Amino acid sequence: MPTRQSRSILHLAYIRKATILQTMREYSKALEALQAASSADTTNAHAQEIQAQEFKIQQSLFSQRADETEEQTLERAMKDPEVAQIMGDPVMQQILQQAQGNPGALQDHMKNPVVRQKIMKLINAGIIKTR
Repeated sequence: MPTRQSRSILHLAYIRKATILQTMREYSKALEALQAASSADTTNAHAQEIQAQEFKIQQSLFSQRADETEEQTLERAMKDPEVAQIMGDPVMQQILQQAQGNPGALQDHMKNPVVRQKIMKLINAGIIKTR
């Protein structure tokens, strides 16, 4: 079982990874690293730092994708094998169809950690819009 100190080190490692990925303009992967950092920060001692960096990355991501059409976004996102696998999953297709008719249903599905991870991947890829 990880100690408190190892969780803190893990948190710092994910923050550094996110910073490096942001510098490389790998914004989706940087957001995933920050999500892992947030999970490692069980006491929320670094939540403000994580949120601030996440905001900066989101801004960069939105700027990068500002001129993309929905078709271009889907084409770009589907180049990621993990996104393609999620989009091909019949259960996820059903969840996404349900969310189109009832956006609140997505919140219910987010309670399942596996589904939450997949939904976050689609949000980071730009397939699911949150704004």
